[in-house]
Amino acid sequence: MADRGGTPLPTVALANVIVGLPKCSPCRSTPPRRSSYMTTRRIMLARLGQAGAMVSLPGLLLAACGEQTPKASPTKAPEAAKGETAKPVAVASTPVPAPAAPSTGAPKPGGTIKIALYQEPGNLNPYLNVQNAGNVVRNTIFGGMVRPNEKGEYVPDLAKEVPTTKNGLVSADGKTVTYKLRQDVKWHDGKPFTAKDVRFTFDVIMDPANPVTSRLGYRDIESFTMKDQYTFEVRFKTFFAPFISLFGAILPAHAFEGKTAIDKSDFNRKPIGTGPYRFVEWASGDHITVAKNPDYYVKDKPYIDQVIFRITPSREVGIAQLKTGEVDVVWNLIEAQIPEFEGDKEIDVWAKPGVGVERLVLNFSTPTGERAGDPTTKHPVLSDPKVREAIELAINKKLIVDKLLYGKTTVGTSPLSTGWAAPAIPASEFNPEKAKKLLEDAGWKAGPDGTRVKDGVKASLTYQTTSGDKLREMAQQVVQEMLKEVGIALEIKNIPSASLLGTWADNAPRAKGTFDINMWTTNPGIDPHFHLFSYFHSSQIPTDSNKGEGQNYARLKDDTVDKSLDEAGSTPDLDRRKAAFERAVKAVTASRAHIFLYNRLDVDGARKYVMGRTHNPWDNLAWDLENWWLSK
Repeated sequence: MADRGGTPLPTVALANVIVGLPKCSPCRSTPPRRSSYMTTRRIMLARLGQAGAMVSLPGLLLAACGEQTPKASPTKAPEAAKGETAKPVAVASTPVPAPAAPSTGAPKPGGTIKIALYQEPGNLNPYLNVQNAGNVVRNTIFGGMVRPNEKGEYVPDLAKEVPTTKNGLVSADGKTVTYKLRQDVKWHDGKPFTAKDVRFTFDVIMDPANPVTSRLGYRDIESFTMKDQYTFEVRFKTFFAPFISLFGAILPAHAFEGKTAIDKSDFNRKPIGTGPYRFVEWASGDHITVAKNPDYYVKDKPYIDQVIFRITPSREVGIAQLKTGEVDVVWNLIEAQIPEFEGDKEIDVWAKPGVGVERLVLNFSTPTGERAGDPTTKHPVLSDPKVREAIELAINKKLIVDKLLYGKTTVGTSPLSTGWAAPAIPASEFNPEKAKKLLEDAGWKAGPDGTRVKDGVKASLTYQTTSGDKLREMAQQVVQEMLKEVGIALEIKNIPSASLLGTWADNAPRAKGTFDINMWTTNPGIDPHFHLFSYFHSSQIPTDSNKGEGQNYARLKDDTVDKSLDEAGSTPDLDRRKAAFERAVKAVTASRAHIFLYNRLDVDGARKYVMGRTHNPWDNLAWDLENWWLSK
């Protein structure tokens, strides 16, 4: 595999990082304006009708049971100065369109590509950003030590090689890791990249003043030693299994003048990186532009001169622009939109099995008052495990997949839909009558309006997702009607992606715990430890005391989950890790802190002249944008 498409460099699989074993095969979040309820409902009913469903939502359920941000002046970029390996698991088979035949011509340099994003990033700092759209943009700007390729292997990026025990860069006990850096890398302003920048990045992450999304793994580092300008060593207090995932993006020390407090820095909107593209400008609500990095360390890359990320109010607007040629690519389409492009002579659908899972996230803490989000409090409705179980029993996931997603994917069963560590979890039962009995037996009695009540508390909940996402809005209304059937009322209150999925400092609902039920997708990596630990370990609950660090937004506290994840992160034995992950995942699914609706495909749309792209289930759309080119 080529390093960023340049000189071939060694690839290293997950198992190899520690013990040099054979590779483990790879296996198989929004716009400013919300569409009205009635408009979305009509679209949903029309789509259900197209899919051969009943023409009314109540009929469907019965059958199943027996505003855009104003444009602002653009922000300009600063002027640049010149044990055994786990058995391979196959990708789940999902019916998708046949991929377009690859171009046989030589890559053609030059040109501008426009990519539609229906979410506007909150910022572009890799340690503060929590949105997938932000990750797409920042992938073009920043580099890290290593990164995953499309085969599920770790490949060098800013490091000369991937540290392993085999090459002597990882100690026998796995606690000391040495990195040797490339010496031909420059920052976008022309300054040299050195180990000092990696040390600065570590200090930024560990600075308690910074509301970073997670310090997982970094806080386990006992010492950081710069051996020379291009070599550094980290020593862990105890063995940390997914150490290779650390230092995934490096920040420039000189750009901050040694100051590690970065929360309010202009850098977050005007970043400087080492990646194939350099930041040019950000016009809020309209576009973000990056341009070819002339000093990129891979010879003759990237091919495309300029990339413009167009901020659109919805996927549908992006699709309309794709059809007219106003944009060349649309990011993150949905499975239900695949048929729209079948047989299209000018547009390709890039649809491949992904690793993301769409889910409901249930808040276990009180969502209101001074103690909102406090994990020592209890949600007045959702803290009752019988209510959570009834919610899942009442949802016909297969109906959502078959009718809203045209059967293009499968129902969700766990946070790990695929991969070497994914356990076999059976699909949840759809049984609204059982749900009603559970609620009745737990003391939740039907009130005059049909909504259940217990001890004066109504089973009435707010239900939020990212506004402007038609599929999610349609799914919300289906779920709303299904839960109404068992006596649970849902009020839909959607907000823009940057607001819902923002940080603790942004007072985002999921971070602060000021919500009842959220709905969104998130993706694990090749090694699922970071994902599972961040979302489900009790130490990762965002609180005032930890300044919002962590992504356990459900406020789940489960001893089995905690102990299993602690074990999974402390041993190099893949069999032990897999068993520990399975225990954790089973406990998570039983808790119903997250209710997994359906497994996502990675779906993007592009004009047929966009060439050179390779799908990577372990990374996002722009992971190899330096290899793209335009044949027109």
